[in-house]
Amino acid sequence: MALLLDGPPSTIEDLSARDFDVLNVAAAEGIDLSTKLRLAMSDITTAVEEILRAALPSYPALHASFPTLKNIAATRSLKLWHTYMTLRMFYQDLYYSRLNDRYQAKMNLYQDEEMRALTEARTIGFGVVFDPIPQAVAPGFAAVTSSDPGGTMYLAVSYVNSRNEEGLVSEPVEADTQDGNAVDISLTTLSDNGVGWNLYAGLAPDCLTIQNSSPIDPLAAVNLAPGRITPGARPGPGQLGNLLYPMPRRILRG
Repeated sequence: MALLLDGPPSTIEDLSARDFDVLNVAAAEGIDLSTKLRLAMSDITTAVEEILRAALPSYPALHASFPTLKNIAATRSLKLWHTYMTLRMFYQDLYYSRLNDRYQAKMNLYQDEEMRALTEARTIGFGVVFDPIPQAVAPGFAAVTSSDPGGTMYLAVSYVNSRNEEGLVSEPVEADTQDGNAVDISLTTLSDNGVGWNLYAGLAPDCLTIQNSSPIDPLAAVNLAPGRITPGARPGPGQLGNLLYPMPRRILRG
């Protein structure tokens, strides 16, 4: 599920699962759903930040230990909130630009679902990660001489913190090798709280498996060729949250 700041919690597939016609409507109207997902993501982060600020304890000594936006995980309830917000924004845009009553009905429906999902997210609680690890940046690699046959492989990395928690894996990069070459793979950067990293590799970008048995030293490089990729665990979902922190609405006394 990863951290909220790692990117939009839901996907186009999630939108289609809730509204089977959204892909057809988007294609017919020329609207980019990815853009709507990112816009909703921006609104979600602003809303979460405001909720956290409103819940901040009045005693200043507690402020340092209170979660901030970087600590929030993209839980199931937060993902659902993002899905419905995106659908509401999508049909709202269509209604106000086309003035079509069918789009207005969809806008109202998803606005209600959005508010219900927000209430659920606040009641269940935001997922809080104590030591958040951001999504990793793609690795760097350089060709080196070897006895391996050439080929194409895909590489990705993830960061590991001192609690042995793994962040979200990076986007895979393609590495093409010639006969008699391998690649040395290393980090291009590491988060401030990272103490190591994991390497994932595969012959296709959606078939990556871990290539190390324990976290790799941040300064170390790993030598690999397509023929030496080993089977193993697939990339994980990122940090899931160490606890749920309910965020009930506060009613101020007049």
